[in-house]
Amino acid sequence: MPPRLLICGFSAFPEAIRNPAQAAVEALAAHGWSPEGANADYLTVPVAWRGSAEAILDRLAAAPADAVLVVGVAVSAASFHVERLGRNRAAAEKRDDLGELWGAELIAADGADEIRTVAPTRSMVAAIEREGLAAELSDDAGDYLCNFTYYRLLAAEAAPTVAFLHVPQVREYVEGAAFGLADVARAVQAAAGAMAEALSRPDASRRTA
Repeated sequence: MPPRLLICGFSAFPEAIRNPAQAAVEALAAHGWSPEGANADYLTVPVAWRGSAEAILDRLAAAPADAVLVVGVAVSAASFHVERLGRNRAAAEKRDDLGELWGAELIAADGADEIRTVAPTRSMVAAIEREGLAAELSDDAGDYLCNFTYYRLLAAEAAPTVAFLHVPQVREYVEGAAFGLADVARAVQAAAGAMAEALSRPDASRRTA
């Protein structure tokens, strides 16, 4: 059986009322795109303290996957960032798209300070760079819903291999941005392709939901 990926894009929120992560992921879904040698499912994720990770875990429970790629926007980024870890920290007083607060500085009171992904992050960066796009590894996914969701998925025993791709804002939405929506879609395809290739290797161990 070919490996299956779940590709998730965050929806809009106050700092990105038009989110290129959502737009790119939904465009790929509309075209039925899957990485070579793999199958892809798609999901739009709400920017909600109580709902983002749950939406992904619920989908995995209903339709197991071998890996998850979550895509979010970093509004001030000048390149594509492949996140290597999730940190146990949250912006306690920052409201989500529903106006709700998390209310604590930790995601999990008794959780590890950080959790590192087992996804092929270096291969993902290299694949994005082969598309002519600036990309780098990152150890800081912030303290808002991107890091929050990433950490919770990495900590979840029921989750498979998880990776997170931060994308920049795009010229279609913000004047002067260096990238366009087509660039974001190509970066998502490249990252997903690298994950699928790693899963397809004979020695790859799959951890499914």
